[in-house]
Amino acid sequence: MNKVSKRLKILLGFLIISCVVSAQNSKPTFTFDKTEHDYGTISENGGLANHTFTITNTGSDALTIRQVVASCGCTKPDWTTNPIDPGKSGEIKVSYDPNGRPGLFQKTITVYVVDADPVALTIKGVVGNKVEDTIKAPVLTFDELDHNFGTIGENDGPADHTFYFTNTGTAPLVISRVQASCGCTKPEWSREPVQPGQRGFVLVSYNPVGRIGVFNKTATVYTNETAGVKSHRLSIKGNVVERPSDPPVTAYADTIGGIGVQFTDLSFSDLYQLGINGHTMYIKNCNEQTAYLTFENVPDYVTIKYPDSLKAEWPGQMSVMIDDAKAKNKRGRVIESYKLVIRDRDGAVLGSGNITTRVNYLDDFNSLTPLQKISLPAIEITNSKLEFGTVKKGLFGLFGGSAKKQFILTNKGKSDLILHSVSSDDSRVHLNIPVGTKIAAGASLTVDVTINAKELVDKAVDTDIYIVCNDPKGPVRLVKVTAQKAE
Repeated sequence: MNKVSKRLKILLGFLIISCVVSAQNSKPTFTFDKTEHDYGTISENGGLANHTFTITNTGSDALTIRQVVASCGCTKPDWTTNPIDPGKSGEIKVSYDPNGRPGLFQKTITVYVVDADPVALTIKGVVGNKVEDTIKAPVLTFDELDHNFGTIGENDGPADHTFYFTNTGTAPLVISRVQASCGCTKPEWSREPVQPGQRGFVLVSYNPVGRIGVFNKTATVYTNETAGVKSHRLSIKGNVVERPSDPPVTAYADTIGGIGVQFTDLSFSDLYQLGINGHTMYIKNCNEQTAYLTFENVPDYVTIKYPDSLKAEWPGQMSVMIDDAKAKNKRGRVIESYKLVIRDRDGAVLGSGNITTRVNYLDDFNSLTPLQKISLPAIEITNSKLEFGTVKKGLFGLFGGSAKKQFILTNKGKSDLILHSVSSDDSRVHLNIPVGTKIAAGASLTVDVTINAKELVDKAVDTDIYIVCNDPKGPVRLVKVTAQKAE
């Protein structure tokens, strides 16, 4: 019994010694976020190139970075000197001095961790030429160099235009003088130095009195660019006439930014991809100053001709033209709005509003083949007049309060009837027919039309539903809709 006990004690002692030795021989484990860093191209006189490598302790005991050694004196390392706990991270910061060392470089930084094998980190890159100091100088950049006044009146006072510019250089810009080509042209300009990145102006004013006819004048701007020998030439031109007479008595439907507009809603003839369709209207500047006109949101198949500017109290004309050939992919009834913006000479917005067009875009039936002509669709409408009468409100004016009526579309032809659109210009008339819906030959489609009482508070409904389809004998059909104001 004593012999067995003694043997157990000896065996246990060996096990304890073995565990201690094993624990003493275990090495710390860790990882780096990367072991190589490429600086790319750096400037020789751009200062120290710095990078930080991250070391993470993935072991169960704290680790200590004992030393970090660079392969040459041009590389300076710095590192976390405190023990790094398990799961935590430390840093090895490396700085490379490129001064006096143009060309390729590759350096090694060796990291010594207590009780671990050393690890080599690498930095590399290319040292480029020195960046020379940029000579600071002003640079005048005009937004435009030419301006066309168009037609101006002899007795409406001087016509002036402001040319704006930006100093895109690195030093203050000074306009020393502006010289006009004749005494009829008077310039004015920014007198204070214009700092880099800032804006300035040159205003050129032309006196049209006694100068009926075409004119083309210049104003030369002299600055402190390139030692004061730089100049820029601005040009103004136009045609002086006697003030145009007002058009025949015209009622202006609306005023946009002080510009009276004869029409703001234009209904075009049906377009068959055969050419250009247009509307012309009168406009008038009712402001006490010159107004400048621009349009926004105009697609490429629409051309709007209008004066760039109108003198105070001057009349003018505007035309809106649609080139159906350029809109060849459009079908159905399309309502679009183009934004007219009115500004003063300084660019401040005086007002804006929309000019709206309503167009039925149709198929080009001239391109039908002989086979297509003998197998055409043909639309027939049942119940083409929907009289809702008075639509009663729902319970407490909150629930219900709607009325529904129907009309039927039947295809009496020999091929698919395509409904390019079924819509009303009055948003209170509710339909839900997807664009491009097809009705097979001999088939019918029932269309639901709904009107809500809560939408009839202010005005009754008296409108049409436009049905645009591929029936060449009747590509546009109408369904009349009326409803009285809700009680």
